[in-house]
Amino acid sequence: MRVFIAEKPSLAGVIAQGLGGGPKKDGFYDCGDDIVTWCFGHLFEDVKPEAYGEQYRQWRRDTLPIVPEKWLLVLRDDKGVKEQLEVVKSFLRQADCVVNAGDPDREGQLLVDEVIEECGYTGKKLRLWLTALNDKAVAHALAHLEDNTKYAPLHDSALARKRADWLVGINASRAMTLKARDAGYVGIMSLGRVRTPTLALVVNRDRLRADHKSQVYYVLRGTFTHGDTHFLAAFVPDENMSGLDDKGRIAEQAVAKGIADAASGKSGVVTACEKELKVKQPPLPHCLSTLQVMANAKYGMSAQETLDTAQALYEKKLTTYPRTDCQYMAVAELADAGRIVSMLKQVPGLEDVAGGCDLTLKSAAWDDGKLGAHTALAPTGDMPSGLSEKEAWIYGLIATAYCLQFYPPYQYNSQKITIDCQGTWVARGQTVIDAGWTARQADDEEKDEDSGQALPELTKDAPVTCAGVEQQVKKTSPPPKYTEGSLIKDMASIHRFITDPAAKAKLKETEGIGTEATRADIIEKLKRNNYIRTDGKALVSTELGQRLIDMTPPELKDPVTTAQWETRMSFIAEGKSSLEEFLDNQIATLPGLLAALDASKPFPPAYPCPDCGRPLRRIPKKELKDGKKEYFWGCAGYKDGCQYTAPDDNGKPGKKIPQAVSPHKCPKCGKGLIRRESRKKKGAFYWSCSGYPSCGTCFDKGGKPDFSSFREKSA
Repeated sequence: MRVFIAEKPSLAGVIAQGLGGGPKKDGFYDCGDDIVTWCFGHLFEDVKPEAYGEQYRQWRRDTLPIVPEKWLLVLRDDKGVKEQLEVVKSFLRQADCVVNAGDPDREGQLLVDEVIEECGYTGKKLRLWLTALNDKAVAHALAHLEDNTKYAPLHDSALARKRADWLVGINASRAMTLKARDAGYVGIMSLGRVRTPTLALVVNRDRLRADHKSQVYYVLRGTFTHGDTHFLAAFVPDENMSGLDDKGRIAEQAVAKGIADAASGKSGVVTACEKELKVKQPPLPHCLSTLQVMANAKYGMSAQETLDTAQALYEKKLTTYPRTDCQYMAVAELADAGRIVSMLKQVPGLEDVAGGCDLTLKSAAWDDGKLGAHTALAPTGDMPSGLSEKEAWIYGLIATAYCLQFYPPYQYNSQKITIDCQGTWVARGQTVIDAGWTARQADDEEKDEDSGQALPELTKDAPVTCAGVEQQVKKTSPPPKYTEGSLIKDMASIHRFITDPAAKAKLKETEGIGTEATRADIIEKLKRNNYIRTDGKALVSTELGQRLIDMTPPELKDPVTTAQWETRMSFIAEGKSSLEEFLDNQIATLPGLLAALDASKPFPPAYPCPDCGRPLRRIPKKELKDGKKEYFWGCAGYKDGCQYTAPDDNGKPGKKIPQAVSPHKCPKCGKGLIRRESRKKKGAFYWSCSGYPSCGTCFDKGGKPDFSSFREKSA
C-alpha cells in the first residue's frame, strides 16, 4: 500500500482524483491500493526554550545564548492536529511506500519529512512534485514519482533556515527585550534576520523624508523653430556655471532669467542629431513579487492578500504554484499555449488581450535554462467561474502577463537633437514604429517630460530659432513613503542600497532578502508588533520601530547578513554545503552578537519617573489565583532613594496613589512613618518606615504606631 501525505486537505483531494478517485473518510481518501492523507500545514513546531531546561523559563541575560544540544519538536496545539497525526501514523504502520506530497519548495519538503521522521517510518519514500493542479499536470507528476532522498538537500536547506532563525530570533529577542525592560518597556522586542533589515528600510525611508529640506530649482524649456516646424528643448547647464546646486540644477532665479533672456529670439545651430531604433520586449510573466507589486499599485491589495488570493486560484486549479520566484516557463509548456489562449478568449474582460495573441511569436520567457524549482505564474487552461472580485483581479493580472508573451515588441525611434543657442539645449523625442504589446498594457517606465514629442528631421548645422523660453519653478521632493508593493520590490532588489561591490553582487544573485513565500508574512509581523503601521495606502514606522532600529547592532539590520544566509542555504539545497557546517557557524557567532547588543546604547525611558527622570519599570506585585500576576510601577532609581511608585493600568503606569507620611518618626532613621493596611487581614493596619530601604515596621495601636513593637528589617 502506498500512502500519500499531502500538505493540506485541498491538495489531498486533487491527488486522490488523479489516482482515480475514492471515498473521503475521516482524515483520508481511500483510493484502493493507495491512501491519500494530509497535514494542516506544519503539524509540528519548535519547542520553547524552557523545554531545553527549567533555567530558561525566566528571561535572564546570564542564561544566554541558548543552544539546544538536541533539537526537539512539539505537536501544534491546534484543533484537529492530534487526531490527524493519529490517522497518518495508523497508515504509516501499514505502508509499503510513503510519498511526500508537500508543496514544491523547501518548506513543503521539510513539512512532510518532519511528519515521516517523527512517526518513525523507515521504509521506502518517494516524492510527488506538483507545480500545477490541473488534471494534466497531476497525471504527469504521478507518473514520474522520484526517490525522496533526491530532495534531502532541500530538506536540509529548510531546516538550516528554521534552526538559524530560532537561534538568532530567540537569543537576540531575549537580550533586546531584557534591555528594553530596564527602560520600562512592556512586551517582547522581536528581532529576526529578515524582519529587522526590512524594518530598517522603512525607518530609514521615514527619516529621509523627515530630514528632507525642499529646495527650489529652475528648469528652462525653449521653443525652437525650423521653417514651419517647432519643438521643445531643455537647457543643459554647464558644470562650470555659477548658480547651480550640488546636482547641477539652476538654483538661482536671476541666473535662470539671464539664460532665458539671452536665448529668446536668438538664432542657433544644430550641433548633433541622433536617432536610434529601440526595441522593448514584453514584460516577463509574473513571479509572486511582481504580482504583489502590481496588485498593490493597481488595486491597493496587501502583499498577504495577494498571496492568499493566488493560493486560492492555485487550489481551484486555475493558476500554477504561487510562491514562485521565477519569471520563466518551460519550453515544453509552449505546446499548451493554444489551448490556454483559446480558453482565455472566452473569459469576460480578457477577450481583447487574448484575442490579440499571435501564437507564431515566442517571447524570451520560454527558456529552460532559467527555470528554478518552479515556473512563472500562468493560467492552467481550466475555465474560471464564480470568482470573487479579488480573485478576478489577480487572475486577470496573471492571464494578461501570460498573453503578452505572444505579442510583438514595442518598437520606436529614440531621437535627440543638440542645439547651441547661447548655451546648450537638448530636445528629446520618439516616434512609435510598432506599439506591440503596449497597445494592450501601458509601458510604465518613467519618461522625460518631452520624450513623447515627434522631432523634425534635421541635420547637423541646420539653423534654428529660439521663439521663447518658459521658466519652470520646481522643488525637490522627499522619497515617497513605502507602500506594501514598493517595500516588496525593495526587499527583492535590496542590492540597490548596498555600496560594497562583492556584497552588492551577492545580494543581486540571491534576489534580495526574504523569499517569495515569506515577504508578505514578514510585513504582517512588523504590523502586529507595532513596528510599522498603515497610513492610508502607505506604510510608516512607529516610534517603537524607530527606537528598536536605533538599539539594534549593524549586523542584525544589515541586509548583507541575511543575503549571505540565503546564499549558504542555496548552497545546502544544491549539495555544495552541509546543514551541520552552517549551524556550527551560526552558533559560533552568537556570543559576539549578544555582546554587540549589550554594548549598544540603552533605550530611552518608555515612561520617565516624574520625580527623578529615570525609567519606571513594571514589577510583579503578587501572583493571583488564576496564575496571572498583579503588577505595579516603580522607579529604577530606588537604590538611590527615589520612592516613586504607581499602579499598573493595562501595561502602563497609572495615576500615582499618594501615601501620606505621618509626623510620627522612625525610631531608627528619623524619617516619617506610613500607616498601611494589612494584605492578610482587611481592616487591620501597621506602620512602616518611609525611607528606602525601609528600616522596619511596628503594630498599629489606636491609629498610632506602637513603638514598643518596632521590628527592624534584616539587611
